[in-house]
Amino acid sequence: MNTNQTENARAQLARMMKSAPEILTPRSAARLFPVGKNNLYEAIKKGELRAFNYRGGYILSKEDLIEYILKRSVEPSPRLSGLRKRKDGEG
Repeated sequence: MNTNQTENARAQLARMMKSAPEILTPRSAARLFPVGKNNLYEAIKKGELRAFNYRGGYILSKEDLIEYILKRSVEPSPRLSGLRKRKDGEG
C-alpha cells in the first residue's frame, strides 16, 4: 500500500469508528471490528498493539487500534499464501 492508499484507509477507518470512545478495552474493540478478542490480547502481549495495564485489565486507544488494523491489512496472511501455492499447483 502506498502512502496515499494508507491515508485513505486510515480516513475510512476513522469514519467507521467516529462514534467509538477514544479509550477501548480489547473486548469492546473486538465488538467494533471482526478481530477476535483473543487475537487482540495476543497482539498486546507480542507488542504489536500498544495497550496499557489499568486496574488489572488492558486499555487501548482508538488511534492505536486503527494503526494495528492498517498494519495487519497490509501484511499478507501466511494462510492465504499457502492456499495460493496449492491452488497454483506449487505446493
